[in-house]
Order: sequence, then C-alpha cells, then structure tokens
Amino acid sequence: MSSVFILQAAQYPQSELWLNINWKRCHDVVLSLQNRIVKSVRNGEWRNVKRLCYLLTQSFSARALAVKRVTENKGKKTAGIDGEVWTTPGQKMRAVEAIANWNGYQPKALKRIRIPKKDKHQTRPLSIPTMEDRARQALHMFALQAIAETQGDINSYGFRRKRRCADAIDQIFKVLRQKGSSQWILEADIKGFFDNINFKWLLENVPMNKKVLKAWLNCGFIERGKRFSTTEGVPQGGIISPVIGNWVLDGLEAIICNYPYYKRINGINFVRYADDFIVTAKTREVLEEEIVPKINAFLKARGVQLSEQKTKVTHISEGFDFLGQSIRKYRRVDGRLGKIQIEPSKKSIQSIKCKVKAICKSSGHLTQAQMIGRLNPVLRGWGNYHRHILCGETYSKMTSYVWFRLMRWGKSRHPEKSGIWIAKRYLSYAKGSHWAFRDKATGKTLVRLNNDIHTYRHIKILGEANPFDAEWHGYFQNREKLIKMKSASHYIGKVSKQQGGKCPHCQQLIQAEDKHHLHYLDGDKTHKGIKNVLVLHKAGKKAFAYIKSQHEQVRP
Repeated sequence: MSSVFILQAAQYPQSELWLNINWKRCHDVVLSLQNRIVKSVRNGEWRNVKRLCYLLTQSFSARALAVKRVTENKGKKTAGIDGEVWTTPGQKMRAVEAIANWNGYQPKALKRIRIPKKDKHQTRPLSIPTMEDRARQALHMFALQAIAETQGDINSYGFRRKRRCADAIDQIFKVLRQKGSSQWILEADIKGFFDNINFKWLLENVPMNKKVLKAWLNCGFIERGKRFSTTEGVPQGGIISPVIGNWVLDGLEAIICNYPYYKRINGINFVRYADDFIVTAKTREVLEEEIVPKINAFLKARGVQLSEQKTKVTHISEGFDFLGQSIRKYRRVDGRLGKIQIEPSKKSIQSIKCKVKAICKSSGHLTQAQMIGRLNPVLRGWGNYHRHILCGETYSKMTSYVWFRLMRWGKSRHPEKSGIWIAKRYLSYAKGSHWAFRDKATGKTLVRLNNDIHTYRHIKILGEANPFDAEWHGYFQNREKLIKMKSASHYIGKVSKQQGGKCPHCQQLIQAEDKHHLHYLDGDKTHKGIKNVLVLHKAGKKAFAYIKSQHEQVRP
C-alpha cells in the first residue's frame, strides 16, 4: 500500500476513500501489468510471468477493481454461506484492505442451489462463493486472463474480453456463405463440462498459485444443510470459472485444424463459444471418422467427453441452431443450395413469447407505467441480441404477439369493457404512424421491435486482436466507440461522441453491453441539449454525483 494512500486513510473515513478512488489510474496500472504479462508469455519468460502475476494480485489498484467488479455485477446481492454482501462504500473499502492478506487464507464452502435448465426437466448446480472468495478469485482472474488471451484459440469467442456472441455468428456466416463452402456440420456438446473437469490436469496446467487453486477446488459445498466434498469439476458460479473453462478447451482448434493443407482440402473450420462449438467439413465421413476421435482424445485427458445424445452431424440444408440462432441454406427448385439464412431460432422465439405471456398474466395489478417498465428490458434485450441477423419478419410477428397479449391484459383488468374501449384507453395512434402502448401520465412507451430496434451488420473482431496488448489499444478504442454509437439511439450516440465514448467518472470506454445513465448537468431532465448531458456507467452515477457536490462545496 502506498504512503499516499496511508496518509489519506488516516485523514478520511473509509466511505469517502472509496468514493474518491481514481478509477482511471487503477485501470491503467492493472492494464500496464497485464501488458507486461502478455509480452513475457510471448517471449517464453515464465519466471517473469510468475513475478508479474504476484505483483498484480498484491497491488491496491487490482484489489480495488476486484471489489468493484464483484459489487457491480449481476450477483452483487447474492450472498454466500456467510450471508454477507458489500453494499456500502465503507464495506467495500474494508474489503479492499482485507483481501491484501493471504496468510492462512482458507476459502469457505460454496452455497449450492439448483436452477432449471431450458428443458425444465433437469436442473443445473450453481455453486456460489462468499463475497471475499469472489473478490480474491477476481484478483487472480486479472492475471490469468492476460495469459489465456495470449494463448487462446483464434476462433474462441465465449467469456473472453471484447468478444461477443455476434462475433461467433459472423464467423459462421463467413465460413459457410460461399457456394463451395463445407456442407456438413458437427454440432458438439460436452457432457457436464464444468462438473467433470479433472483436478489433476488443472493443477498441472493452469499457471497460477497452486496452493490457492487447490484450496478453491477442494473447498466443498453445502446443500440443504449438509456439507459435501468436491473431487472434480469447477464450480459454476465462481468468477474465475469461465476463464479456467476456456483454458481447458484452448488448443482444441489446433488439434482439429492441425495442417493447412488438410484443413483446406477437407473444408475444416472451427468456431467455439464457451463449451459449445461446431466443426465444418465437406464430407460426413471426415467428421465422424477423423474429427470426432481427435476431439475425444483431447477431452479425455481433461476428464470430460462428448455427449452421445446431443452431439450430431447435420447437413446445412437441414439447418442447425447455435447460440439461439438458426443457420440454414434452403434448397431451390432445381435442387441447388440457396444463400445462407441466419434467423432467430424457434426455441428463442418461443422463450421470449413465454416470458411476455408470464409477465402479462402476473401483472394485472400493475399500472400501465409499471407494466411498460417490466416488459421493456425483456423486449429490448432480446431485440438487441438478434439485431445483426435476418430479423425483420420475426420482429413484426413478435410485435403483433405483444399487441395481442396487451389486449388480453387490458381485458383482464376491464372484463366488462369492449376491445375498442381498451384500445382507446391504453393505446395511442397518430395519423401516419403505428399504435403505441403509451402511459399518458408519465410518457413511457413500450418498445416496438420492428420500429425501435435499429438493425445493422456486426463488425467481427480480428482473430489475433488482444485487449491486454498495448499494440492493439487504438484498434479496440475505435471499435468500441463505433459499436456503441451504432447500437445506441441517435441522441445517445451524439452525446457519447462528444465525450470520446468514455465515462467521465472512470474514464473507461462505455461498451455496447454496459448499462448507462444520463446525467443532466443543470439537474433539469427536460433540458436535453447535448452540452447539458453526460453518459455515465450506471454503477458510477452515485460516486460521480458525490464528487461533483464536493467540488461545488470547495468553490468560493
């Protein structure tokens, strides 16, 4: 801990220390160490890598970012077996100091809960660490990410920084779009991937503190009041688990596409997202007799195997689903294959319909504004996910379905009224425009997928691009700005452009998937002039308001 920070700690309470942390400097320090790790890995200087990883896990900047990460993600309100969550600035600052000490550290047992799978007949075990264990895992994850990103497969896109589902789908489009492209696809599914990874392989191959890794793997879990030991697998719910999962599967692309001549002649291509992947080839025999045995041999050493029931070989004319989207080439009248079509899958459409139906049925007691507040995030999230593919017809059908469910919702609230009365009460219609489910009191309007979701072609990330390498810093800066301005509304895009695409509080880029908050400098939300508005990360709006108030008090 630096002498400057010790002096500040003596003068100010911990809550103020947390709110006054210079997050830009924290990000710069961590990124600088990660950049040095990347260079050392490329040069094969593993002793230097070990030293840099130690420096990273001990630095104040990394500890502050680790605590910030676990207190701002989706699981920030979910406690482990100790029941503790960090919600106040003082608790977060004490956590930063606590995770600096590793002497005698022993992780607590995981809290095991069961969540239903998509088919609803089976459950998936979710193991939740305590907040302290999550923060310590995040510390080691910063170091492990830099190593994994440098050695990772080029066409691996899941749980990797700056890579998205849209990148994987666009890569599939590129390898299957031409007339001479491969026509056979191996849809691979690994049986219980996270639950069956071999401990011995992890301890021998994951480059991190072996004592700490072994403690995390063997900490056990508590389910229904009973404690159980763990002998294999990585807990689903740990913040470092996705990085370790990627580490286990990295190298699979090199095994499948081992020789350029072999790859070119047989049309071999590989695309992976987390533990789901596909392999293409020109003939069915190549996939079944050559590729599948290679994959099984690779996975066996790691303690996992392909699922015989879910792994199958499919022709492109039959189509296949990947990441909630359907990829297919339909046959023409003359028997030839047409252009590749990528659309939302039937399961994805059915899933969003079930969500809309459940919300409408359970919201009879809500006001129109509250109803809009529940539906908008669901519809906008689903629409933004599928905005890069052929989705116009699907969006129109979904808009009609939502209108039907809303009319049923209105009928349940006013059973004695006619449909015309309900439409006039809840729907507004202007000449030359479409119907809108709008609350007249607040002005809130329901999202219409076919009108309000801006569709555009996704720009795929370069395969060799590394976000932890300083050489690629300019590339990612320009890429993230462009994606954010394309994905946001025209107004937010203009505001984001004037501030360089960065959050004024933490000075980090506001990415497309980040939740943002509009801050009005004069406090008047009706004054929407671009110079009066700032786009912030949603998690930093309170801290920004606090710092702004402190500056105003200092002014003479």
